[in-house]
Amino acid sequence: MKKKLARKLKRQRKKIVKKSKFLLRHPLIVPVSTFIALFFVGLIGFVMIGGSTQGASDARIVNVFVDGEQRTVTTRSKTVGELIDKLGVDLIPEDLVEPKKDTLILEDDTQVNIYRARPVEVIDRGRVLTLLTAQRAPRLVAHDAGLKLEPEDEATLEKVDATILESSASERLVVERSVEVTLNIYGAIKTLRTTADTVGELLQEEGIEPNVDDTLEPAQDKAIRNGLLVSLNRIGVKTLAVKEPIPFETEIKNDDSLQAGKTAIEREGVNGERAVVYEIIEKDGVEVERKLLQEVITKKPVSAIKLRGTKIISPGFNPSVTVAGDKAALMSAAGIVESDFGYVDYIISHESGWRPYAANSYSGAYGLCQALPGSKMASAGADWQSNPVTQLIWCSGYASGRYGSWGGAYAAWQVQGWW
Repeated sequence: MKKKLARKLKRQRKKIVKKSKFLLRHPLIVPVSTFIALFFVGLIGFVMIGGSTQGASDARIVNVFVDGEQRTVTTRSKTVGELIDKLGVDLIPEDLVEPKKDTLILEDDTQVNIYRARPVEVIDRGRVLTLLTAQRAPRLVAHDAGLKLEPEDEATLEKVDATILESSASERLVVERSVEVTLNIYGAIKTLRTTADTVGELLQEEGIEPNVDDTLEPAQDKAIRNGLLVSLNRIGVKTLAVKEPIPFETEIKNDDSLQAGKTAIEREGVNGERAVVYEIIEKDGVEVERKLLQEVITKKPVSAIKLRGTKIISPGFNPSVTVAGDKAALMSAAGIVESDFGYVDYIISHESGWRPYAANSYSGAYGLCQALPGSKMASAGADWQSNPVTQLIWCSGYASGRYGSWGGAYAAWQVQGWW
């Protein structure tokens, strides 16, 4: 029994020695095997729980200003709007978010500002209105109110006691509109806009200090009004500054929806205005000459637009009214298409009243379309003096060669009264 146990122990020692020698020859096998085993155990666990990695790089530090307070939050929200929803901030359409809600949050220290809309009373030219706005700058509040301001207009936003207003507003925007004035300073004209109350304040704004002997029209204490002309001149130099109208022009437009011979006004014309400075030359106290020193257009004229009807009441334009049958037959025989009948009827009616023997003893014009001289129509046929079809054939060639078509001839007639 003892011998058996001794042999078993001897075999175990041999195995241990052999294993030790192997490990000494391969010192990295144990740590490598341990790492591989732990990796696969971790991977199996990750797959089994369906997990995903979200490290610190997924979160962003965002500074949020809302309801008068600044706070810093850490968030994994992708957009500003998503962050606002997670913070539970309720918004109304008039609230202002900067940057916009669809802006991506891509870096730390992003600043998000939320401005709450509040009622503001707006006073402009005696008109009072109240609106909800989140804007803080006066001109932006005016923009939200639908007001268009000139650069020289003044807008002031002020705190007020809500109890004195009809609305619940605690802020009031007051708009002071500028007016346009023209300055004649020693013969030099300048047009500008101002909110000054008097002529003296205007000169002060412009850095102009009249000399004691200078003449000023109107006086410094006179109130400023829109379109005022202020003239300052040296003593001994007599000038006259006046505003003169610039007549508007009338633009003529053909309108194929309006019956030929009728007109309509599409836009009324408006006269312009110019400021003119004259030097007055007198002899024995009587003006004998005036020289133009300077002229400035202060308001451009607006042209009137007058519509002139070109719609022909005949076949191709209004089926209910027809050209007389004999005229239509003549035009068809001359190869004129039906869509041109109205144009031809209009021109021939005005030229000759559809009389093939119509002759102008003064100019020598002859025939339906008053060819000048009438002998030109011989190119269309030897019977040009008596045959209306031959005359119409020549007239068609004339219309096509000079105006491109009967329609072009008719359009030319509308403009110049002849063809």
